[in-house]
Amino acid sequence: MADRIKRAMQNGLFFVEDLAGGRPPFPVTEEKIQFTSSCISVACLHEIDGEAELILGRADEVMPAYSLDFDGELETPSRQLKITHVPGEVLLKTAVDQASTRVRIWRSHPDWPGWG
Repeated sequence: MADRIKRAMQNGLFFVEDLAGGRPPFPVTEEKIQFTSSCISVACLHEIDGEAELILGRADEVMPAYSLDFDGELETPSRQLKITHVPGEVLLKTAVDQASTRVRIWRSHPDWPGWG
């Protein structure tokens, strides 16, 4: 079953990575989704504009009605995946089957944030 959380996201950004951490994308650009083999950064609704809703689960549980924004592999050597936000707080986490996990990200409002 998919897990959900609504949260005002500091800096309008969250990260998807292995529970032990990953190497964040650098340099930071205006792209809404940036990634390395071990970390994905995703721009979302900024805290001053309200709460962003994050859903973590299997694709068949999430069943989004939005266009797919990211589809790639993420290193998950601990076999646990987490979503964090800028202060580093773990918002959601789940066990995964492999040391490399297919991650797909759908964004409900692809124009947010207003960068670029």
